[in-house]
Amino acid sequence: MSRKLFVVCVLVVGLYAGCQAERPAGMVLYFKSGDETFLLLADHRASNRGWAAYGGGSHEGESTAETAARETEEETRGYFLRDDLLAMIEGQKPVIDRNGFALYFAEIPFVPAQLVTNNPLPSDDKSYVERGPYAWIPYSELDKYLKGPVNYEERYPIGETLLPSGQNTAWFWPIWLGNVWRAIETDSMPWTIER
Repeated sequence: MSRKLFVVCVLVVGLYAGCQAERPAGMVLYFKSGDETFLLLADHRASNRGWAAYGGGSHEGESTAETAARETEEETRGYFLRDDLLAMIEGQKPVIDRNGFALYFAEIPFVPAQLVTNNPLPSDDKSYVERGPYAWIPYSELDKYLKGPVNYEERYPIGETLLPSGQNTAWFWPIWLGNVWRAIETDSMPWTIER
């Protein structure tokens, strides 16, 4: 291969790589009350995955933070807007799990979960209806399962009194618990850092 052709190939590959999305990403929305931290979680409407925070695959050209903000906007029915979410995580280094998923944390003011559940959809895009219902789950409900690495084949039940009617499942999604475990393992959990 000639040097000129090699340089052109490198430039094309470099430009193509620069347009690609960075990685799948998501966000944990939380608020603190007294000594407890509460996480706004949602059921996976049409699957048996279980309850989790928000996230998913990236779109071409998105940064990791942009993916997390877009996915969180979509999966909260547009209640939380991506630009606001991006501002909340600006400069934050995400927690990267063993599969390359990037997890951000955003402290938000309390809002009744029912307002998110009933938020009018901003578009007919199906990504806005893939999650729900929503509930504030105390971190202590997760913490009992996070004393060591998460078994992705196991179901981790959520106390029934914490869940709204109409849910599809009554357990945490193990893969998401693994994301949270990685945050603990790397001392990246915001509410434990602040203590």
